[in-house]
Amino acid sequence: MNSFKMPKVTQNYEGNIRKVGFEIEFSNMRIKKIVSLLKKTYNLKETKVNNFLYTFDSEFGDFIAELDFELLTKQKLKSNVVDFFNKMGMKIDGTRIEKVEDIIGSISKDLVPYEISTPPIPLDKISMIDKLSDNLYKLGAHGTKKKVYNAFGLHINIEVSSLDVQSLLNYLRAYVILETFLVKDAKIDIARKITPYIDKFKEDYINKILSESYEPTIDELIDDYIKYNPTRNRSLDMLPIFAFIDESKVRKSLKKEKINPRPAFHYRLSNSLVGEEDWKISDEWNRWLYVERVANDTKLLSKLSKKYLFHLEKFINFTTWEEKVSKCVKNQ
Repeated sequence: MNSFKMPKVTQNYEGNIRKVGFEIEFSNMRIKKIVSLLKKTYNLKETKVNNFLYTFDSEFGDFIAELDFELLTKQKLKSNVVDFFNKMGMKIDGTRIEKVEDIIGSISKDLVPYEISTPPIPLDKISMIDKLSDNLYKLGAHGTKKKVYNAFGLHINIEVSSLDVQSLLNYLRAYVILETFLVKDAKIDIARKITPYIDKFKEDYINKILSESYEPTIDELIDDYIKYNPTRNRSLDMLPIFAFIDESKVRKSLKKEKINPRPAFHYRLSNSLVGEEDWKISDEWNRWLYVERVANDTKLLSKLSKKYLFHLEKFINFTTWEEKVSKCVKNQ
Protein backbone atom coordinates (compact mmCIF):
# COMPACT_ATOMS: atom_id res chain seq x y z
CA MET A 1 0.00 0.00 0.00
CA ASN A 2 1.35 3.44 -0.98
CA SER A 3 1.18 5.84 1.98
CA PHE A 4 2.88 8.67 0.07
CA LYS A 5 0.45 11.33 -1.13
CA MET A 6 1.18 13.22 -4.33
CA PRO A 7 1.73 16.97 -4.64
CA LYS A 8 -0.39 19.08 -6.96
CA VAL A 9 2.61 19.69 -9.24
CA THR A 10 4.36 16.46 -10.23
CA GLN A 11 6.62 17.72 -13.05
CA ASN A 12 10.04 19.26 -12.47
CA TYR A 13 11.57 22.36 -14.06
CA GLU A 14 12.53 20.29 -17.13
CA GLY A 15 9.08 18.78 -17.63
CA ASN A 16 9.97 15.36 -16.22
CA ILE A 17 8.52 13.69 -13.15
CA ARG A 18 9.85 15.26 -9.94
CA LYS A 19 12.26 13.29 -7.77
CA VAL A 20 12.73 13.13 -4.01
CA GLY A 21 15.74 12.04 -1.96
CA PHE A 22 15.81 11.12 1.73
CA GLU A 23 18.50 11.21 4.45
CA ILE A 24 17.62 9.31 7.63
CA GLU A 25 19.67 9.34 10.84
CA PHE A 26 19.54 6.63 13.52
CA SER A 27 21.71 4.76 16.03
CA ASN A 28 22.09 1.39 17.81
CA MET A 29 23.19 -0.47 14.70
CA ARG A 30 26.59 -1.44 13.35
CA ILE A 31 27.56 -0.83 9.74
CA LYS A 32 27.53 -4.53 8.76
CA LYS A 33 23.90 -4.83 9.85
CA ILE A 34 22.98 -1.71 7.87
CA VAL A 35 24.74 -3.06 4.79
CA SER A 36 22.79 -6.30 5.10
CA LEU A 37 19.53 -4.38 5.55
CA LEU A 38 20.00 -2.34 2.35
CA LYS A 39 21.07 -5.37 0.33
CA LYS A 40 17.99 -7.35 1.37
CA THR A 41 15.48 -4.48 1.27
CA TYR A 42 16.30 -3.33 -2.26
CA ASN A 43 18.37 -6.21 -3.67
CA LEU A 44 21.47 -4.01 -3.97
CA LYS A 45 25.15 -4.81 -4.22
CA GLU A 46 27.48 -2.88 -1.93
CA THR A 47 30.81 -1.16 -2.59
CA LYS A 48 32.97 -0.67 0.48
CA VAL A 49 34.67 2.72 0.53
CA ASN A 50 36.05 2.19 4.03
CA ASN A 51 34.96 0.58 7.31
CA PHE A 52 32.28 3.18 7.93
CA LEU A 53 31.14 4.17 4.45
CA TYR A 54 29.41 2.01 1.82
CA THR A 55 27.67 2.82 -1.45
CA PHE A 56 24.99 0.76 -3.22
CA ASP A 57 24.28 1.12 -6.92
CA SER A 58 20.60 1.24 -7.94
CA GLU A 59 18.60 2.16 -11.04
CA PHE A 60 18.09 5.64 -9.53
CA GLY A 61 21.66 6.29 -8.41
CA ASP A 62 23.63 5.46 -5.27
CA PHE A 63 22.25 4.68 -1.85
CA ILE A 64 24.83 5.58 0.82
CA ALA A 65 25.27 4.19 4.33
CA GLU A 66 27.76 5.93 6.59
CA LEU A 67 28.64 6.80 10.15
CA ASP A 68 27.99 10.53 10.47
CA PHE A 69 31.43 11.04 11.98
CA GLU A 70 33.86 12.68 9.59
CA LEU A 71 36.92 11.44 11.47
CA LEU A 72 36.04 7.92 10.34
CA THR A 73 34.12 8.26 7.08
CA LYS A 74 36.66 10.63 5.51
CA GLN A 75 39.56 8.50 6.81
CA LYS A 76 41.00 11.42 8.79
CA LEU A 77 41.87 9.15 11.69
CA LYS A 78 43.88 6.81 9.48
CA SER A 79 45.70 9.53 7.54
CA ASN A 80 46.52 11.56 10.67
CA VAL A 81 47.89 8.53 12.54
CA VAL A 82 50.01 7.43 9.55
CA ASP A 83 51.35 10.98 9.06
CA PHE A 84 52.26 11.25 12.73
CA PHE A 85 54.25 8.00 12.77
CA ASN A 86 55.89 8.79 9.41
CA LYS A 87 57.19 12.06 10.84
CA MET A 88 58.57 10.09 13.77
CA GLY A 89 60.41 7.82 11.32
CA MET A 90 58.23 4.86 12.27
CA LYS A 91 55.85 2.66 10.31
CA ILE A 92 52.56 1.50 11.78
CA ASP A 93 50.69 -1.62 10.79
CA GLY A 94 47.39 -0.74 9.03
CA THR A 95 45.54 -3.48 10.91
CA ARG A 96 46.26 -1.70 14.19
CA ILE A 97 44.66 1.48 12.87
CA GLU A 98 41.59 -0.52 11.88
CA LYS A 99 41.35 -1.86 15.43
CA VAL A 100 41.37 1.72 16.73
CA GLU A 101 38.64 2.57 14.21
CA ASP A 102 36.55 -0.38 15.35
CA ILE A 103 36.83 0.69 18.98
CA ILE A 104 35.78 4.26 18.17
CA GLY A 105 32.94 2.99 15.99
CA SER A 106 31.70 0.72 18.76
CA ILE A 107 31.85 3.44 21.40
CA SER A 108 30.12 5.99 19.18
CA LYS A 109 27.37 3.77 17.79
CA ASP A 110 24.83 5.04 20.31
CA LEU A 111 26.09 8.63 20.29
CA VAL A 112 26.94 9.41 16.69
CA PRO A 113 24.20 8.53 14.20
CA TYR A 114 24.50 6.41 11.16
CA GLU A 115 22.86 7.84 8.08
CA ILE A 116 21.26 6.24 5.05
CA SER A 117 20.96 8.56 2.06
CA THR A 118 18.86 7.60 -0.93
CA PRO A 119 19.34 8.78 -4.50
CA PRO A 120 16.66 11.07 -6.00
CA ILE A 121 13.69 8.76 -6.57
CA PRO A 122 10.81 9.57 -8.96
CA LEU A 123 7.53 10.47 -7.28
CA ASP A 124 5.79 7.43 -8.72
CA LYS A 125 8.38 5.15 -7.08
CA ILE A 126 8.82 6.68 -3.61
CA SER A 127 6.48 4.19 -1.92
CA MET A 128 9.57 1.94 -1.76
CA ILE A 129 11.07 4.23 0.91
CA ASP A 130 8.63 3.20 3.66
CA LYS A 131 10.37 -0.20 3.61
CA LEU A 132 13.39 1.56 5.14
CA SER A 133 11.56 2.82 8.22
CA ASP A 134 9.77 -0.54 8.60
CA ASN A 135 12.96 -2.58 8.45
CA LEU A 136 15.00 -0.22 10.62
CA TYR A 137 12.31 -0.53 13.29
CA LYS A 138 12.31 -4.32 13.06
CA LEU A 139 16.09 -4.43 13.50
CA GLY A 140 16.05 -2.24 16.62
CA ALA A 141 17.34 1.07 15.26
CA HIS A 142 17.02 4.02 17.62
CA GLY A 143 15.51 7.30 16.45
CA THR A 144 15.00 10.77 17.86
CA LYS A 145 12.77 9.76 20.78
CA LYS A 146 14.86 6.87 22.10
CA LYS A 147 17.34 9.02 24.07
CA VAL A 148 17.04 12.60 25.29
CA TYR A 149 20.21 13.56 23.41
CA ASN A 150 19.22 11.96 20.07
CA ALA A 151 18.91 15.06 17.90
CA PHE A 152 18.45 12.83 14.84
CA GLY A 153 16.65 14.10 11.78
CA LEU A 154 15.03 13.02 8.56
CA HIS A 155 16.00 15.30 5.68
CA ILE A 156 13.95 15.38 2.49
CA ASN A 157 15.33 16.77 -0.77
CA ILE A 158 12.39 17.73 -2.97
CA GLU A 159 13.13 18.55 -6.60
CA VAL A 160 11.73 21.95 -7.56
CA SER A 161 8.95 22.27 -10.09
CA SER A 162 10.40 25.52 -11.45
CA LEU A 163 13.54 27.63 -11.17
CA ASP A 164 11.51 30.78 -11.83
CA VAL A 165 11.99 33.43 -9.15
CA GLN A 166 8.25 33.72 -8.45
CA SER A 167 7.89 29.99 -7.89
CA LEU A 168 10.86 29.87 -5.50
CA LEU A 169 9.56 32.92 -3.65
CA ASN A 170 6.10 31.34 -3.34
CA TYR A 171 7.61 28.24 -1.74
CA LEU A 172 9.69 30.36 0.63
CA ARG A 173 6.63 32.41 1.57
CA ALA A 174 4.53 29.31 2.09
CA TYR A 175 7.21 27.76 4.27
CA VAL A 176 7.78 30.73 6.59
CA ILE A 177 4.01 31.02 7.02
CA LEU A 178 3.71 27.34 7.94
CA GLU A 179 6.97 26.81 9.83
CA THR A 180 5.69 27.14 13.43
CA PHE A 181 2.62 25.08 12.52
CA LEU A 182 4.82 22.32 11.06
CA VAL A 183 7.03 22.29 14.16
CA LYS A 184 3.99 21.79 16.37
CA ASP A 185 2.25 19.33 14.06
CA ALA A 186 5.39 17.19 13.78
CA LYS A 187 6.04 17.38 17.54
CA ILE A 188 9.67 18.30 16.90
CA ASP A 189 11.80 16.91 19.70
CA ILE A 190 13.39 19.29 22.23
CA ALA A 191 16.83 17.80 21.52
CA ARG A 192 16.52 19.01 17.94
CA LYS A 193 15.02 22.39 18.85
CA ILE A 194 17.98 23.34 21.04
CA THR A 195 20.53 22.50 18.35
CA PRO A 196 21.24 25.14 15.67
CA TYR A 197 20.56 22.77 12.77
CA ILE A 198 16.88 23.66 12.28
CA ASP A 199 16.84 27.30 13.36
CA LYS A 200 13.67 29.14 12.41
CA PHE A 201 13.57 31.99 9.93
CA LYS A 202 13.83 35.31 11.74
CA GLU A 203 10.94 37.76 11.86
CA ASP A 204 12.75 40.53 9.96
CA TYR A 205 13.24 38.19 6.99
CA ILE A 206 9.65 36.95 7.19
CA ASN A 207 8.36 40.53 7.14
CA LYS A 208 10.54 41.32 4.15
CA ILE A 209 9.54 38.45 1.89
CA LEU A 210 5.83 38.47 2.78
CA SER A 211 5.44 42.13 1.88
CA GLU A 212 3.33 42.65 -1.24
CA SER A 213 5.94 45.13 -2.47
CA TYR A 214 8.66 42.49 -2.45
CA GLU A 215 9.22 41.58 -6.10
CA PRO A 216 12.86 40.50 -6.37
CA THR A 217 14.86 39.35 -9.33
CA ILE A 218 16.52 35.97 -8.84
CA ASP A 219 19.80 37.74 -7.95
CA GLU A 220 18.01 39.86 -5.35
CA LEU A 221 16.22 36.83 -3.91
CA ILE A 222 19.54 35.00 -3.48
CA ASP A 223 21.32 38.06 -2.07
CA ASP A 224 18.54 38.77 0.42
CA TYR A 225 18.37 35.15 1.52
CA ILE A 226 22.12 35.03 2.18
CA LYS A 227 22.05 38.41 3.96
CA TYR A 228 19.37 37.24 6.42
CA ASN A 229 20.30 33.54 6.45
CA PRO A 230 24.08 33.16 6.01
CA THR A 231 23.94 29.50 7.06
CA ARG A 232 22.72 26.01 6.15
CA ASN A 233 21.04 25.86 9.55
CA ARG A 234 17.46 26.58 8.60
CA SER A 235 14.64 24.05 8.74
CA LEU A 236 14.23 24.73 5.01
CA ASP A 237 17.69 25.19 3.52
CA MET A 238 17.54 27.05 0.19
CA LEU A 239 21.29 27.20 -0.37
CA PRO A 240 21.47 24.03 -2.53
CA ILE A 241 18.95 25.52 -4.98
CA PHE A 242 20.59 28.92 -5.03
CA ALA A 243 24.02 27.33 -5.54
CA PHE A 244 22.57 25.32 -8.43
CA ILE A 245 21.37 28.57 -10.00
CA ASP A 246 24.49 30.65 -9.25
CA GLU A 247 27.18 28.67 -7.47
CA SER A 248 29.87 31.36 -7.62
CA LYS A 249 27.60 33.94 -5.95
CA VAL A 250 26.71 31.58 -3.10
CA ARG A 251 30.23 30.28 -2.52
CA LYS A 252 31.71 33.79 -2.64
CA SER A 253 29.43 34.82 0.23
CA LEU A 254 29.54 31.58 2.23
CA LYS A 255 33.06 30.20 1.85
CA LYS A 256 32.93 27.95 4.92
CA GLU A 257 29.52 26.38 4.38
CA LYS A 258 29.30 22.84 3.04
CA ILE A 259 26.81 23.22 0.17
CA ASN A 260 25.86 20.59 -2.39
CA PRO A 261 24.31 22.39 -5.40
CA ARG A 262 21.12 20.70 -6.57
CA PRO A 263 17.69 21.81 -7.84
CA ALA A 264 15.92 20.73 -4.66
CA PHE A 265 14.47 22.10 -1.45
CA HIS A 266 16.49 20.77 1.49
CA TYR A 267 13.77 20.19 4.11
CA ARG A 268 15.57 19.48 7.40
CA LEU A 269 12.79 19.83 9.98
CA SER A 270 11.49 16.31 10.60
CA ASN A 271 12.30 14.00 13.50
CA SER A 272 13.74 10.59 12.63
CA LEU A 273 11.32 8.32 14.49
CA VAL A 274 12.63 4.95 13.32
CA GLY A 275 12.27 3.53 16.83
CA GLU A 276 8.50 4.15 16.86
CA GLU A 277 6.32 1.24 15.72
CA ASP A 278 3.70 3.21 13.79
CA TRP A 279 5.97 5.82 12.21
CA LYS A 280 6.69 5.89 8.50
CA ILE A 281 8.88 8.16 6.39
CA SER A 282 5.76 8.92 4.35
CA ASP A 283 4.28 10.65 7.43
CA GLU A 284 6.91 13.39 7.14
CA TRP A 285 6.62 13.63 3.36
CA ASN A 286 2.86 14.06 3.63
CA ARG A 287 3.38 16.89 6.13
CA TRP A 288 5.63 18.68 3.59
CA LEU A 289 2.66 18.66 1.21
CA TYR A 290 1.06 21.47 3.24
CA VAL A 291 3.87 23.65 1.87
CA GLU A 292 3.25 22.40 -1.67
CA ARG A 293 -0.46 23.15 -1.33
CA VAL A 294 -0.03 26.73 -0.10
CA ALA A 295 2.83 27.53 -2.50
CA ASN A 296 0.72 26.52 -5.50
CA ASP A 297 -2.50 28.29 -4.44
CA THR A 298 -1.88 31.98 -5.06
CA LYS A 299 -5.13 33.12 -3.45
CA LEU A 300 -4.53 31.13 -0.28
CA LEU A 301 -0.88 32.22 -0.20
CA SER A 302 -1.84 35.89 -0.48
CA LYS A 303 -4.52 35.52 2.20
CA LEU A 304 -2.19 33.78 4.65
CA SER A 305 0.65 36.25 3.97
CA LYS A 306 -1.55 39.16 4.98
CA LYS A 307 -2.92 37.32 8.01
CA TYR A 308 0.55 36.37 9.22
CA LEU A 309 1.94 39.89 8.83
CA PHE A 310 -1.05 41.22 10.78
CA HIS A 311 -0.48 38.55 13.45
CA LEU A 312 3.19 39.50 13.78
CA GLU A 313 2.33 43.20 14.10
CA LYS A 314 -0.14 42.69 16.97
CA PHE A 315 1.27 43.14 20.46
CA ILE A 316 -1.21 40.65 21.93
CA ASN A 317 -2.71 37.62 20.16
CA PHE A 318 -5.35 35.57 21.92
CA THR A 319 -5.05 32.75 19.37
CA THR A 320 -1.72 31.25 18.40
CA TRP A 321 -0.65 31.43 14.78
CA GLU A 322 -0.40 27.64 14.71
CA GLU A 323 -4.10 27.38 15.54
CA LYS A 324 -5.05 29.97 12.94
CA VAL A 325 -3.04 28.47 10.11
CA SER A 326 -4.08 24.91 11.01
CA LYS A 327 -7.72 25.77 10.35
CA CYS A 328 -6.81 27.19 6.94
CA VAL A 329 -4.58 24.41 5.63
CA LYS A 330 -6.30 21.38 7.14
CA ASN A 331 -9.68 22.36 5.78
CA GLN A 332 -8.49 22.79 2.22
